[in-house]
Amino acid sequence: MPRRLWGGLVAQLHARTGGETHESGAFLLGQMTEHGRRVSEVLYFDDLHPDVHARGVVDLPAAAFRRLWAIVRERGVQVVGDIHVHPHSARQSRIDRQNPLIAMRGHVAIILPNFARPRIRRWSVGVYVYEGDHQWQAVGGCGNRFLVLGDDHE
Repeated sequence: MPRRLWGGLVAQLHARTGGETHESGAFLLGQMTEHGRRVSEVLYFDDLHPDVHARGVVDLPAAAFRRLWAIVRERGVQVVGDIHVHPHSARQSRIDRQNPLIAMRGHVAIILPNFARPRIRRWSVGVYVYEGDHQWQAVGGCGNRFLVLGDDHE
């Protein structure tokens, strides 16, 4: 993911928490390549559906997914992951584990702590890979190079 895109994403996720009153999140769009996932754009949950955070947590209705898949087809991209914020740690909640946004083996979910309040420490990011049947593998975050921030021209 280009550093500039990451910086804007983190800032927007924090700004979209309503003064740290609710979670926020986004789908990461781009391409899957032989070298991994390349993120080229971000689609925020509340742009897909304005009431997604009405209960304080991420709650995407079917209409939001219909819109997501239409955008993916129109732009010729893939959903390469999702990201959302938690109020405290970046550990998966029971709700996160039981309700993957994209229930396909290999889907990547990223969690940022502290409502994405600046400054996010690389080691504090949670990265989880869906293994199917509501099972996830925690793979760490930026610290183990699973999430690589590249130059903007990459």
